[in-house]
Amino acid sequence: MKKAFLVLLLLAVVPLPQADACVGKALTIGVTNTLEEQVLAEMMAAVITERTGTTVQIRYFATTEELSDAIRASLVDISIENTTRALRAMNRPRETDPNKAFEIVKTAYEKDRGVVWLKPFGFLNGKGVEGPSYTATVLRVEVFNNFPALPRVLGKLGTVVNDEAYTRLVRSVEAGEQPKKVAKDFLKSKKLI
Repeated sequence: MKKAFLVLLLLAVVPLPQADACVGKALTIGVTNTLEEQVLAEMMAAVITERTGTTVQIRYFATTEELSDAIRASLVDISIENTTRALRAMNRPRETDPNKAFEIVKTAYEKDRGVVWLKPFGFLNGKGVEGPSYTATVLRVEVFNNFPALPRVLGKLGTVVNDEAYTRLVRSVEAGEQPKKVAKDFLKSKKLI
């Protein structure tokens, strides 16, 4: 009877780990080796690490094809994609309505590639992209299921990274600042880390 009481007392006092905790786990972000994607990857890595305690590694790829292969081989857990590039990868015609383009790629990627698109960042025109194109974080389905806190954590970036902020951040890196420093300074200014 005493033992049962002690067990119940311990369970009441010692908090159990949260179901959505990511602490002690590791994730790999994969992006193409462009200044634009370096800045976004550094922001994602900092927010994930600070908000969840998850270890994050960033891997850079020379081409989008190499990156896609790495995602399919489960060597990359998280990436960045834009709707224009995604439509081209699916051999689909360009879509002028960015909302429609987002719905097309979101549905197709999850069904055919096992990748979930999160809420887009708050900007429409990434550098080197013709016309309006949403850019969003994409996760492998297994990562989406095993790290349920990620969409909420990464969704915070979408509210602060708009066209103006994104352009300013990329220009800072073009001027010689390190992507990691630019990303962290921005996140601190927005009180996200």
